[in-house]
Amino acid sequence: MNTMKRAGLAIVLAAGAVGLAQAHHAVNSQFNANITTPFRGVLEKTYIGNPHCYLYFARSMPDGQVQHWTFETDAVLALKRAGLSVRENFKIGDSYAITYNPSLDGSHAGLMTAIKLQDGRIISMSTKVQQDTAKGILEQEKNLLNGVDSGQPASSPQAGQQQGG
Repeated sequence: MNTMKRAGLAIVLAAGAVGLAQAHHAVNSQFNANITTPFRGVLEKTYIGNPHCYLYFARSMPDGQVQHWTFETDAVLALKRAGLSVRENFKIGDSYAITYNPSLDGSHAGLMTAIKLQDGRIISMSTKVQQDTAKGILEQEKNLLNGVDSGQPASSPQAGQQQGG
């Protein structure tokens, strides 16, 4: 391949990489990574794709109203590495307890940090922090998830230690 073709190919690849980098966002631009909050709801639907997956939940409120919530997760491969099978672990109509970082815009949305599955396993999405810190966060999330009171989200006093990613 001659030099001009190589230079042209390099420019095209570099421009494509810049576009992909700009399309992805930092967690802190959308979510408050300093707060980890529990949530319980019924899974309504899923969007499984890249760069992120989305889980859509309904939660009945004490006044009879139904809130609809959206939680962003990692990509499919990251979910797999965390031990989740989209087809086997996310069943529409089942109730799940999760922890999440709330959306900065105040909407009913967040970034999922852990989920308690129907079989009792708790899967942490906090794989991007150091191993010791991740273990501590998982223990904190287990306590939050095991104590989740439906319809009563609460902040974790130690959640400020968590880093988003």
